[in-house]
Amino acid sequence: MNFFRLSERALAALVFALVFTVFGGCGSSAPGTIGAALGQTTDRRLFVRSLPGGQGAERAGLALDDEILLIDGKDVRAMSEDDVRRAVRGDVGSTMVLTILRGTDKREVKVERTPLIAGGKSR
Repeated sequence: MNFFRLSERALAALVFALVFTVFGGCGSSAPGTIGAALGQTTDRRLFVRSLPGGQGAERAGLALDDEILLIDGKDVRAMSEDDVRRAVRGDVGSTMVLTILRGTDKREVKVERTPLIAGGKSR
């Protein structure tokens, strides 16, 4: 299913920009993250683009192309890339609640932040 009206190149640039946003370093010695690369469209919709195996997002049941509507109750369309980065980072073991849309099914998913590991599957 095609959610975007962007060229492949524009979409790749958006995903690349957010990979650091989600996986990028944080000030603590053991930062945690949800463990997913996210892509934000020009209208600020946020989608799961990559799920490294064994990370919090995959463990919580997130899937490629899930749209994230809310992060801990906050509308992602009102969030900048920096806001998204701050929202998904935190201490390893801490949790957050994502409201996602998968097809027509809207649900809440509790995700535990895990340390970043290399590898994973992407699309």
